[in-house]
Amino acid sequence: MRNGTEVDREAGWDPPVIGLPAAPGAVRAPATQPYRPDTVIDGWSSEHFHVRCAAVRGPAHRALAVPRQDECTVVLHPGSGAVIAVVADGVSNAALSHLGATVVCRTVVDYLLQALDAGREVDWADLLRCAGWSLVEYAARQLPEQPGGEPVFDPQRAERLLATTVVIALVRPDGPGRARAWLVRVGDSTGWLLRDGDWHPLFAALSGPADELLPDGVSALPRVPTEPVLVTAELTGGEVLVLGTDGFADPLGDGTGELGGLFAAGLASPPPMPKLAWLLDFTAGTHDDDRTVLAVWPVAGE
Repeated sequence: MRNGTEVDREAGWDPPVIGLPAAPGAVRAPATQPYRPDTVIDGWSSEHFHVRCAAVRGPAHRALAVPRQDECTVVLHPGSGAVIAVVADGVSNAALSHLGATVVCRTVVDYLLQALDAGREVDWADLLRCAGWSLVEYAARQLPEQPGGEPVFDPQRAERLLATTVVIALVRPDGPGRARAWLVRVGDSTGWLLRDGDWHPLFAALSGPADELLPDGVSALPRVPTEPVLVTAELTGGEVLVLGTDGFADPLGDGTGELGGLFAAGLASPPPMPKLAWLLDFTAGTHDDDRTVLAVWPVAGE
């Protein structure tokens, strides 16, 4: 009887190799409770959009039995046809940042669904404040310092335990085959407009945050910028809005290399959901962090 590794290789499931292949290593179960899967995949279509997202544990975390710290969420608002897309990346120095990434994704979705239901303009600064405060509340109520005691709302403790970056997009239909997106972020998770195989970054490159959160210099929730930068983008048929964590952004670079070409081809149209996860399982030398990609395509007009 052949083992699973042999069957996988025959089926062509070896991960894509970018540049120098990484040394093979064992994949260890994540040492965390509650259980957190190595990989998550999602995708669907609506009247106006196709969406795909996947978050994959990186080789370093697999080898060290560390849980996946990336998270992604994509939700349809039925009344408006808008898509809410959120990608978060728990900061490695924060002990429970994988939980923080999940809490922030859920908080952002709830906030934006309520705003869309009410038909009100989104207060992006308030959204980020609420996302940051959700970590403080979670630490106080779900991770109390003294079990059974009164909750203590301590932003610094929430930061030490749950810090996470986030990039948020609200994408609204804007006529047949067209859409308009509004994006904000905290930290180095980011977004692009993918057009004709070219990667167009939607945020300015970070040059060292003025307000450093942790020793590695990553800005992250629960801290929020005083004046968040709101980015807008127009999408037409054939263009793709892509969000990603630094585990994807760093090896992607300016998008002109091998990884940029691989994903430009893979995202030219909505791929089968397992294929996006397979693409994200790439090996690229020392790039061994968790990696997440969330993509939104406007449905082509008549």
